[in-house]
Amino acid sequence: MGSPDGDDTCPVTGATVAAVWPCVQFLEMVFEESPLSAVNPPLVTVITPTFNRAAFLRETITSVLTQDYPNIEYIVLDDGSTDDTLAVVEEYRGRVTYISHANMGHARTVNIGLQMARGEYVGVVNSDDPILPGLVRRAVEAFQEAPHLLVVYPDWRMIDQASNTVKRVRTPDYDYPNMVRWQKCLIGPGAFMRKAALSLEPGWDPTYRFVGDFGYWLRLGLHGPFARIPAVLATHRVHPGAASGQEDQAWAAETMRLVDAYFARAHLPPEVRKLEREARCNATYNAGRICMASAPQQARAYFRESLRYSLSSYLRWRPQRLVMLAVAYLPGTLSPVARKWLEKLAKSPLRYYRKS
Repeated sequence: MGSPDGDDTCPVTGATVAAVWPCVQFLEMVFEESPLSAVNPPLVTVITPTFNRAAFLRETITSVLTQDYPNIEYIVLDDGSTDDTLAVVEEYRGRVTYISHANMGHARTVNIGLQMARGEYVGVVNSDDPILPGLVRRAVEAFQEAPHLLVVYPDWRMIDQASNTVKRVRTPDYDYPNMVRWQKCLIGPGAFMRKAALSLEPGWDPTYRFVGDFGYWLRLGLHGPFARIPAVLATHRVHPGAASGQEDQAWAAETMRLVDAYFARAHLPPEVRKLEREARCNATYNAGRICMASAPQQARAYFRESLRYSLSSYLRWRPQRLVMLAVAYLPGTLSPVARKWLEKLAKSPLRYYRKS
C-alpha cells in the first residue's frame, strides 16, 4: 500500500509506485483467469452504507436486486441509524446481508464492506442513490473486455427527493493527469473496482469526511487505468438545504489536506510530480469556491494563495477565474441579482458529486 509516509510499494510485486506497470501486468494475469461465462458469471459485491436514509433505502435496495445480472452479493451496512432502516431491510430478508454497528462514519463503514466483499468486482452504492438497470452487467462486461482496467464508472442522473431527473451528467473520459491537475473527482456514482485492486490500496482514509472517495481514486489511479462506461447507469440524489458555513470550511480544509498528502508521497512518477504547482493552484481555488457563499473572508485567502501558485494557469486556462476573484472582493452589499449569481456559482459542482 502506498502511503504519505513514503512506503509507496506495491504489496503484490514490491515495486515502487514509479514502477507501476509491472504490477499492472501481474494483475492482468490474475484477471484473465476469470472469463465471463453465462454458466458461472463472476460474483459481484455491492456495498450500501447507510445512516438514517430509510425513506430512500427501499428504492436503492430494489434497484440492486432487480439488476439483470445473476450473481450478486449484496451487503447493507447500517452505520448506527435511528430511523426505520431495520424495518426496511427486513423486507428483503434472505436476499441481503445486513450488519448494524455503532456510528463510525461513512469511510470506516465502506472499509468494513470492502473487507467483507467476496466478489471479483466490488461497487459502493449509497443508500439514497439507486442504480439503473444494466449497471452491474455493463461493469462486468467492461472489465472482461479490458483486463488491465482497475475501475469502471458510468454517466449518471442527478435526481431530486421524488427521484425525478434534474439533469443528466456525462462524466469525462478518464485522464489521470487531468484528475490530478484539476483536483476534481472524475469518478461519480455507480463505479465498480476489481477486488484484487484492494491489495494495492486497501481502503478509504477515514480521516476524510468529504473527499474520501476522491483520495482513494487518486491513490489507486497510480497503479493502473480506469475507464468510463458511456451510458447513464447510476444516480445521485440532491437534498434541499445548503451546507453550513462550518461544513463548507471543513470541506475546503480537507481539499487542501488531500493535495498536501498526495504530493507528500515519496515515489510519485515524474510526469505527475511536475503537475504539483498547477494542482495546488486548482485545489486552493476550489477551496475558495467552496467557502465563497458562507465564509467570503476565508475564500479570499484561498484565492490569494491560488494566485501565488500559478498566475499563468489563470490567464492561460481559466481566465474566467479572474472574474470570480473580482466578485470576491466586491463590497458585501451586492445587488440581489449579483448575489443570486454568486450563490449559484458557489453551489456548482467542483467534483461531480458530494456526499456528506
